[in-house]
Order: sequence, then C-alpha cells, then structure tokens
Amino acid sequence: MSESGHAIVELHNVELKSSRGETIFRDLNLSLEPGASALIAGPSGIGKTSLLDLIIGRQFATAGSVELFGKVLQRRKRRYIRSIRRRIGGVGGRFELVPSLTIGDNILLPLVISGERPFLQKERLQKTLTELSIQPLVGEYPTQLTRVQYTLAQVARATVANQPLILIDEPAAGLDQATLARVFEYLFKVAVSGRSMLIVCSEFPAHELPNSRRYRIIDGALQ
Repeated sequence: MSESGHAIVELHNVELKSSRGETIFRDLNLSLEPGASALIAGPSGIGKTSLLDLIIGRQFATAGSVELFGKVLQRRKRRYIRSIRRRIGGVGGRFELVPSLTIGDNILLPLVISGERPFLQKERLQKTLTELSIQPLVGEYPTQLTRVQYTLAQVARATVANQPLILIDEPAAGLDQATLARVFEYLFKVAVSGRSMLIVCSEFPAHELPNSRRYRIIDGALQ
C-alpha cells in the first residue's frame, strides 16, 4: 500500500456513458496497488483511452468512483486533479511532447515542475538518455523525430522524475519488434524500482512485467 494506506488507482463500480448516451463502461472495477502493474487489452473503440481519461481527470464517471492516491476525483476539484497529474507519467495518446521545447527540455519538464535541483535534473536526464540510447536527440524538436524516436522520448519523460504511476497507451504503436523489446526491458527495470504502470493495448505484448496482471475489456467491464 502507499504511504497513506491506499491503492494508487481504485475504480469502483464505474459506469461511463458517451456524449451520445452510449455505455462505454458498466460496473468496471480495478485496484492497482503501489509497485504493481496492469496490462489492459481490447480492440480499437472499446474504451481504452477513455479509461486513461478517467484516471487523469479528462472524463468523469457517470456513476461509481475513481480514486487516485486515496482521493476521489471530482469535476469541481480541479486543483487536486492538477496536483495528481504531476505524480503521473504518460506515454502515447494524450501525452504528447511539447512542440516548442527541445527533446532535452521535454524530458526535463517533470523535474522542473517538481522543483528538482538543477544538478540532479542534469544527472537524471543523462542517465535516462543513456539507458534509452537517445543522447543524439537531446537538441532536436518533436517534429523532427521519427515515430520510434518520439515514443522513446515520451518514455524518457514519463520515467525521469520517478513518478509513482505511469500510464502507457498502445506501447507497440509504431515500434519495430527490437525497439519494443528494448522498451519493455527498460520498463521492467522501472517496475522493479517500485513504480506502478497501467498499460492499455490492442493485444498483450509478448514481454512480461514483474508483479503485473492482465485484463481484457469485455462488455464494458474488466475480465
């Protein structure tokens, strides 16, 4: 359990409807403990991105509750939602790099926001760049990157600040098998360090993560 005795993510009997009244989730439940990871698979359009949106407060449950770090996310509590987002790293989908910043500055952004000391910022940046073998990209801009390079830069930004929760949307998108294997080797180390991950994907990857469970979205619930 976390320092406050709560799961990092707790979804309890969540129902979510689209703007047209269509049911996306019905009675969806998930509990993600500190240091544990979850891989959630389902075809396109089944609600994987909506699930991540619920966790970062971009959407709100029609019924049921969504808790992050022991507190219920509510539409009117914008300040708390902003504060919990600082404890979450993201890859893919909603978690785009800032186009006006270099890759180095994009990766450093979570450390800058958290007020980390400059010498530690530099130290963590160099360590992350080295581990992902993307040192040559540090002065480039997002629009100059290939799809593979862009994803690797997102992974670097999501993990550099040791945030307790990392959300990953379709980790295999645009990656060749060798790069995907390298990314999961890196994520394995991240998981061993005690951080939690929630990964949504069309199909489960062949690569394993420690202390993880696999779910499928079926009929609006996790099974």
